[in-house]
Amino acid sequence: MHRLEHGMFLRLERAAGAQIRLLSGRVWITESGRPEDVFLCSGQSYDIVGPGRVVVEPQAGLATLTISREAASAKAHRSCFDVHRTASPERN
Repeated sequence: MHRLEHGMFLRLERAAGAQIRLLSGRVWITESGRPEDVFLCSGQSYDIVGPGRVVVEPQAGLATLTISREAASAKAHRSCFDVHRTASPERN
């Protein structure tokens, strides 16, 4: 399970065949090679199709999600999932 706060993002590499399931919150998903971005609300899921980079970012507050993989895809690809915090402006 991944918990993303506002200002964080999850980067997935080589994740074809994985499914993102949003347990709570709202997220924005962009997948390289796909013309349109996706927005998920609690209870929705998204199937990753392409082998490129996928970025998941919460829209506001906290988002909780899981990433599951099909067995065949898990054997064919090793995925890299990284959670990052975006740079925040310095406070005076």
